[in-house]
Order: sequence, then structure tokens, then C-alpha cells
Amino acid sequence: MDKILDEKVRAYKAQLSAAGIECVREKPINYGWNLVCRLGSEEGRVNIYHGKKGISVVLQAKEGALKQALAGLDQAQPAGLSAAGFFGSQGEAPAIRPAAADTWMGCDESGKGDVFGPLVAAACQITKEEEVLFQKAGVCDSKALTDTKIATLAEYIRQTLADRCVVTVLMPEEYNKQYELLKKNKKNLNHLLGSLHGQNILCLLRKHKCPCIIVDKFGKDEYVLNELQTVAKTHRIIQIPKGERDTAVAAASILARDAFVRAMNTLSKRYGMTFPKGAYAGIAAAIAQFRHQYGDAELAFVGKLNFKTFDFLR
Repeated sequence: MDKILDEKVRAYKAQLSAAGIECVREKPINYGWNLVCRLGSEEGRVNIYHGKKGISVVLQAKEGALKQALAGLDQAQPAGLSAAGFFGSQGEAPAIRPAAADTWMGCDESGKGDVFGPLVAAACQITKEEEVLFQKAGVCDSKALTDTKIATLAEYIRQTLADRCVVTVLMPEEYNKQYELLKKNKKNLNHLLGSLHGQNILCLLRKHKCPCIIVDKFGKDEYVLNELQTVAKTHRIIQIPKGERDTAVAAASILARDAFVRAMNTLSKRYGMTFPKGAYAGIAAAIAQFRHQYGDAELAFVGKLNFKTFDFLR
């Protein structure tokens, strides 16, 4: 656990204790920490994770005294988003999609903040009926789930949606080539991510009609809109922070994360070593081990060389 996250978890546990809420179990999750809380006979979960927008807190509890007590704590959420916004799209927070939309698309990515492994973008088109099914199955922001749970949900999502979902995986070798081309044209990583989202959106629109598209916002709207061109004029494009509050975006986040994890496993088998996720813990040691075994030239096949971690190559 990194120092910032560790401090937040400690502070949150202190708040739980002060509120008379018992922390009965805890364990690490992707980029964060899971706490199982109990108040009387009621039990719920709190996921605290270090995401691309800072420290976030996701509450998972049924209506009752525990949920009310947890919602009243300092959630350490990004500015501008109320605590209710972390409960997902099950009625506590306003829906992101327009009420009239019977079907809509959600887009998200994985791997942007990881030194090793690919950049992955995914898109899912769902209906209102599938939204209910996915919520019951536990579909939510992938950062609040374990890799095992993500794999199970990803399979369920793929079977349910069939050709209404698409995943694009940019492995490190291709990622580094495209990044260098962008850099020469004075563009950055957000342009690349906008391109991947645009490709996925257009891929689904060639097969299905979909009036509304929701993208987990990662930068200026133009990064995605420029890729869509005329489509942006004929469709409702919503780009919003914490887009995973919407079930379609959450489903896309799960598919993207599942593809990222599977790609990391492939790299681990190929090179006979474990590549840590994220950008902090274990990264320096893994790079040193890899350089010793395979040399610097091979790093382009496993890592994203634009990270400052690889400045020694420049």
C-alpha cells in the first residue's frame, strides 16, 4: 500500500471506530483496500482506492443505519462529488444517462497509470433491463473489485452483450510506437486514448443504433469528439468524471481491466517473472530484474516507455 493510501485508510478506520462502527475484516484490492464494516446486525463494505483522480471511497451497503452512518463520514472524495455519488446508479445518485434513453453506451479504460502492460479501452452498449441484471450481479467500478471477481463478471458481461461490447488492447510494443508518433506531432497520451475510445464507439455504432454515449472523462472533450467527427453531431456524447457510476461505463471498466490483467499474465508467462501493477510498489525492483535478464532493448515489449521511470533510456 502506498503512503498516501495508507494514511487515508488509517484515518478512515479511526472515523469508523469513533462512529461505533466495527471493522471486522480487511484486505487489499486493485489500487486500494477493502474494509468489511459492521454496525449491530448490519454489514457492508467500504473500498478505498487510489485512482487517477486521487483517493476515492466506494460504499456498498443496504439501506439502514450502517449505510446512513457510513455516508455521514468524511469520504475523502474528489471535490464536486457528493458521498451519494459513490453508491452507483441504483437510485441514490442522479443517473448520468438521459431518462428517455432505453439503450446507451459506456466507455472506459485500464492501464493508463500502469508502468507495465498494455493500454486497454472498452465500450459496452446496454439496455435498462440489462442495467438491472448487471447491478444485481455486482457490476461496479472495477477498481473496487478483485481480479477474480472481475474475471467472473467480465465473462457474464460478454455472454450477455455478445457483439454489443468491444475491447481494444494496445500492447506495450505498439503503444510505444504510437506514443512516439504522437510526440513528434506534439500530441500526448490523451490523444491516443481518445483515438481508442473513438474506434470502439464507431465499431459498435456500425452494428447497432445507440443515441447516447457516456465516456469516463480523462481530459478535454475534444480528445474523443475529434475522433467521432460527424457522429458527435448526431449523438448525445456525455463525458463525465467518475463515469463508472453508470452501469454501462462500469461494465466497460470491468472488461478493460479483465483484458489488462490477462495481458499482464501473458507477459509474466512469456518472461518468467511477475510484473507489478500500478506505478509505485515493486516497479524499480522489477525493472532491475528485467534489465539483468533481458537487457534494455526488450523493455519496450513490457513497459510504457513514456513513464519517467524509464528516463534512464533517454
